Amino acid sequence: MLSTDARTTRAHPLCAFMRMQWLGYCALVALLIVVYITIAARGVWLGVDYADFRAASLVLMHGGNPYDTAQLWRQENALYNTLPRLHPGDAGYYPLDVYRNPALFAIILIPLARLSFAQGFLIYSVLVVALTIAGVWLTLQALDWTRGRLAPAIAITLVSPCVFLCVWNGQQSTLLLCALGGSLFALRRERPDLAGALMVVGWVKPHLLIPVAIAAPFLLARGGALRWCAGFGLVSALGVVLIVETAGARSLTAWLTSLFGYSGYTNAAGVAHVDAIQSYLPSLSGMVLVLAPHSWNKLVATAVMICGVGAMLWIIVDTRRHGRMPHAGVCALVAVWLLCTPYVHTNDDVLLLPSLALAWGANATLQPRLLPLLALWAFSALSLAFLLPQPASLLGLLPPILILVATARARDAWGSDTVPLRVDGRAMTWGTGVARR
Repeated sequence: MLSTDARTTRAHPLCAFMRMQWLGYCALVALLIVVYITIAARGVWLGVDYADFRAASLVLMHGGNPYDTAQLWRQENALYNTLPRLHPGDAGYYPLDVYRNPALFAIILIPLARLSFAQGFLIYSVLVVALTIAGVWLTLQALDWTRGRLAPAIAITLVSPCVFLCVWNGQQSTLLLCALGGSLFALRRERPDLAGALMVVGWVKPHLLIPVAIAAPFLLARGGALRWCAGFGLVSALGVVLIVETAGARSLTAWLTSLFGYSGYTNAAGVAHVDAIQSYLPSLSGMVLVLAPHSWNKLVATAVMICGVGAMLWIIVDTRRHGRMPHAGVCALVAVWLLCTPYVHTNDDVLLLPSLALAWGANATLQPRLLPLLALWAFSALSLAFLLPQPASLLGLLPPILILVATARARDAWGSDTVPLRVDGRAMTWGTGVARR
């Protein structure tokens, strides 16, 4: 009886702490909603990225080349500036943009591009939200979260700044989240071939997930790695064939060429001056490109990327050595790469969700661990650091840093299973193959 009373007494401060932190989080969400309403009232950059995708789709539909800036800019100007008679400096003027995604993405959007901008953007926004929900559900299923935790996790994700900006600007980051969540779910269900195939969606923004897709097979044993590579390679080849058949071989080479430029620059040397267009890139190498002097910013950014690759190699070795679950290793790889790759934007922080969920642990245990709590608050609030002047905008680096540290601290809880499982007639354990508990 005394021991029960003692446990109850100790539980009261814990329950009170959890109630206070969730009440505080609700207040943060209310503040975020006020910020969103303020942004919506100004109407700045609503659907700006979708407008670019729509123009590229129409250029392709009429047999043009969306990677030809002259053709694309004529289409964008006709769609968004000519009829309203807008000129540079006018409110609502569309600043002409470039298209750097695969032609297949623009082809898929042609049905929406045929509609008016308002109709197409509304449907596109609904799809963005649906992909967010699907990505969160798949991720949490892969990490064995209970159903009672799914709804709060989805709600937290939907009110986060990165998802708001995905919807507001019309970005594709939630499509990548859905593919990543599906890949984790497939790994959890002993399907590395399907996991690799789903990661092909990463070619939409190849600098974000493709390095992870290349590194992930090394987390698996030979059989699982070969199945991952087969799924990834075959579906990638199928995508190349579809692009060549529908948009022509020139569009494929033009897309690959466009990847060497960024934000209107057509050569790799111009990347040193990325701060002329981008004032905020929330990663270590990205902020170096933006803030450091042009004489050495690209060199330091490259060094940061190399350090990131080294950290990914360490994660692979550590995961295999200790027999940790492969999908936990994938979450850690994503956290490292998003911190070190240059061209990450605020909306891309949604890809950190699987790593944050891993840091919280299976079934979202409600123990008041400091790092996961800080990472959650940073993910929900500091992603808006782009609204702050420099150098205060450097606070935007805290979410990926805290999530990476929390993920690294939590990975010990995702060790190997003690009971071998059988896959294809052979006994396998985590770290030596792909299995499920």
